[in-house]
Amino acid sequence: MATYKDIVGTAIRNNAGNIPTAETGQIFFDSTNIDFKYQQPNKTTAASWSTAAPLNTARAYLFGCAGDKTASLAFGGNEPPGSVTGKTESWNGASWTETGDLNDSRGEIGGCGTQTAALAAGGNSPGGTSNTEEFNGSSWTEVANLNTARKSLAAAGTMEAALVFGGYDPSFHAVTESWNGTAWTEVADLNDARNQLGGAGIQTAALAIGGNTPGSTGNTEQWGGSSWTEVADLNTARYAMGSGGTYTSAIAMGGEPKTGKTELWDGSSWTEVTDMNTARQTLGGVATNNTSGMAIGGDQSPPYSNLVELFTGAGADIGAWATSTALNTARSGQLGAGIYTAALMFASDQTPTAQLTEKWNGSSWTEVGDLNSAGIKSTGFGATYDAAIRCGGDAGSGYSAISETWNGSSWSEGSDLNQAREQHASVSGSVTAGLVFGGQGPPPAMQTVTEQYNGSAWTETGDLNTGRYFAAGSGSTTAGLAFGGNLDPGNTDVTESFNGSSWTEVNDLNTARHGLIGFGTSTATLATGGGDPVKANTEDWNGAVWAETSDLNTARKHLSRASAGTTTNGLVFGGTPPVTTASEEWSGSSVAIKVLTD
Repeated sequence: MATYKDIVGTAIRNNAGNIPTAETGQIFFDSTNIDFKYQQPNKTTAASWSTAAPLNTARAYLFGCAGDKTASLAFGGNEPPGSVTGKTESWNGASWTETGDLNDSRGEIGGCGTQTAALAAGGNSPGGTSNTEEFNGSSWTEVANLNTARKSLAAAGTMEAALVFGGYDPSFHAVTESWNGTAWTEVADLNDARNQLGGAGIQTAALAIGGNTPGSTGNTEQWGGSSWTEVADLNTARYAMGSGGTYTSAIAMGGEPKTGKTELWDGSSWTEVTDMNTARQTLGGVATNNTSGMAIGGDQSPPYSNLVELFTGAGADIGAWATSTALNTARSGQLGAGIYTAALMFASDQTPTAQLTEKWNGSSWTEVGDLNSAGIKSTGFGATYDAAIRCGGDAGSGYSAISETWNGSSWSEGSDLNQAREQHASVSGSVTAGLVFGGQGPPPAMQTVTEQYNGSAWTETGDLNTGRYFAAGSGSTTAGLAFGGNLDPGNTDVTESFNGSSWTEVNDLNTARHGLIGFGTSTATLATGGGDPVKANTEDWNGAVWAETSDLNTARKHLSRASAGTTTNGLVFGGTPPVTTASEEWSGSSVAIKVLTD
């Protein structure tokens, strides 16, 4: 951080209070609070690959793919030892499900469209084919054939408006055909005939990437709706890659000769970024743009692969942690409810502070009415600092089912849990719709029991798949997330998604831990802190995978078993070791203006 001495002698802008739209790095004098301040630069992610749930069927020559990394389709390809397949799998952001097969089994397809409206053109069945099929979300229907039969072609566009180009059989093709939803029409050829090339874009604005001519090429051409224009080459010549994106923002991943190289297109040039975790060729690829993509299957030489990796591009503002106003009383294992600017903190894991309650108004903490019972290691939830629930814990005589409700000024006893327990977790944004799960209780001590609260009573619902305590949760009673925890012994990275009645395991945290906290929704969550050993790690959940982001300023665990905030704005407080009053604010879109020290 810059200091006062760094700016002595510099012309400083005088301002009455914070500058609402301060530029990154801007220094100014706050005449209201008599402070020198500056706008801290935002932190950005590095481009990265993360492993996702694998395909059900390993395969190569998987050029038939459609959609994006949150909702996609993979169809056709070659199964070991090399026979073509019509198998189709659908990706929902977390897992793959087999759906209706192609009518014509084949690999090396030109594929495009979406998860529920895809087009499969040409391919090797074996030998080049002209067959074209449309997918409606559950099954394939044969439609008008290509004019030129071929395999190893590329495609761009939608089910109703597509472009296919290049390919092979029995020679290298430059042929380009346009699809209007009913028929194929030949249009201007590529400048460079080739097969096993990559494609991106739409029917009227497409990109042809690399390929085999024979021999690897890095040649890239842009389609403007009537003709192809040669533009900047790939940095690494290759063919049989995965690709996707738009005319001006695309990604090329992997390819032959076998590589994990990843390049991003910005409309004028290619830039190499982080390699895939596993090098492979003849893979499938989908991408929204050059910051979001997925590499699917392929050939690791050997074997054929069911591996799936997700790409997150560089430059996204991932936010940062900034020091906030301290609690009045140090504690750990405390609970939180509310939102970033109106939060309630209550209870703890220490008997002396087990009943204390503090209210946060966006700038300061104020002690308010104590809990009626000192239930340590409990959990809680709520909508704002005026409405919250504390339930379960250890009341001094063993596992407790006691519940209390906060009305904005005092606590009163509410409906007891069905299962007495401690060290459990919760999900909710309302005192009339809550979810608690896991924890420790009467034998078997490791709890999987989940209970829903409707504002008046608790009802048992679907159990967790993995019993644990000191876990974290986020989301709602109909779309929740449980992650991390202690298995006694050992930490877990297991993440489970709740749909209102049952839990399903999804992709794990990158770092196993317990005593962490989380806030957000089932598709956008921040998880931070935890142990053991004590951690500052923060991870961002996008509905499919966890990605590392900016660390807490102070590593700690048991900083809360409930919290306040979203992936854009959040608040964490307290924790151990040592037991602390420290509070930090998360900003996912801009970093708080900082006071310059002397």
